[in-house]
Amino acid sequence: IEDENDIEDYFRRQQNLYLHLEQTAAEDWVAEDEKHSIVGWARSIERDKHLQLTHFFVSTTAQGRGVGGSLLNLAFPLDRGQQRSIIATTNTKALSLYLRQDVSFRGMAFSFFAEPQVRALDSDLEIEQAEASAETLQNILAIDTEILGYSRPTDLEFFMSNQPTYLFRRNGDLAAYAFGCDGNSAGPGAALDAEDVPALLHRIEQSACEVKLEALWLTIPTAAKQAVNWALSSGYQIDPFHEVLLAKNPTMQFDRYIMTQSAFLW
Repeated sequence: IEDENDIEDYFRRQQNLYLHLEQTAAEDWVAEDEKHSIVGWARSIERDKHLQLTHFFVSTTAQGRGVGGSLLNLAFPLDRGQQRSIIATTNTKALSLYLRQDVSFRGMAFSFFAEPQVRALDSDLEIEQAEASAETLQNILAIDTEILGYSRPTDLEFFMSNQPTYLFRRNGDLAAYAFGCDGNSAGPGAALDAEDVPALLHRIEQSACEVKLEALWLTIPTAAKQAVNWALSSGYQIDPFHEVLLAKNPTMQFDRYIMTQSAFLW
């Protein structure tokens, strides 16, 4: 983003998420030059021994001088995290640093966008909009932990307080969850059965229609084949910007997961 007004508008739309990450950060470091101007920034969050790098920037004026490596040593230290992960851009300079941080390539994710439509749902799932409560949190945690491999109640409480929350059941048994669209963000969501993921996207899209959103953006891992097929068959386009998914251990089941939008955290 180059236009200052666009930057201000972007921050206004995403400020709740930025503040949440700032207030719950594990490590949060900046680098200053000799004039005390900030030339680099790195932040990580830690949830249940899962360390994730959420933001990393180095000014073009400071690149190639060891600033990035020093920031990563502080914000994403190698001796922390039974699981470690980064949702990375395709910037090759950054990737060359990330791949030294005890993480490996685990897949890619694309941003899909379209004008949301009201569609018929072909699913036997029962869908309920749930209240933000301790019971709802425990239901979501049960699925989230199985799919991602770790527990993150702090983030789930944030999503519940800002977005509509949907639970999906089959014959009374919990099968999936999804956070709908609040006008700025959509997702995440996860299903115990990958075949059920399109139903989550359908409900997220319906929530976007309810708030009269002109364009819905979805971040979907390429491993989630059912989700990708739903998006493409529903007229969604793929944005040229895409993300590289890096993690220490191959435990996260991306084939049945929808990421957050914007994807600073899973």
